Amino acid sequence: MIKNIITFLIVLQTQSAFSQTKKDNNKQEIEKVLYTFMDCLVHKDSTKFYSLFYTDPVVWVGITHKKSYANELKTDNTAKDNFRPNYKSFYKYFYTKEVEEKFYNIKIFENGYIATVIFDYSFWEKAKKLNWGKESWALIKTNEKWKITSVIFSSEDETINPEPKIKIHKK
Repeated sequence: MIKNIITFLIVLQTQSAFSQTKKDNNKQEIEKVLYTFMDCLVHKDSTKFYSLFYTDPVVWVGITHKKSYANELKTDNTAKDNFRPNYKSFYKYFYTKEVEEKFYNIKIFENGYIATVIFDYSFWEKAKKLNWGKESWALIKTNEKWKITSVIFSSEDETINPEPKIKIHKK
């Protein structure tokens, strides 16, 4: 009887350790998607960038913070507080520019099949911060690869409302 209990506990412990390793691997794979995204903007790798996304349509929606939106209305009374480009037009627009997007305070929630990633970001051109905000991605794991299915973000113009001092939280 004791031998059966010990065997059961060993099997349970092994499964628990395996499950944790799998969960850690998923998070590492998702982090790799984030870092690849950032790297593709800097190094202009469209093939790798496009491969990060699930088959179209991929939702891509941004919303402008109130202060930045109010300022935009001063010069363009038809401006909207939201915009819906897509990942291809985003990449093409910045392809010829010296840009970088930085992610921090990254939080990953996943179950091995779907994931949500929430983080703070700042967007830079020629080493000057243009805007900043919060960003959320939804991903699915298909054919053993994580693919982005949606990107939703808020945007604040750095010249209108500078980003508060960044508090980077470690995982």
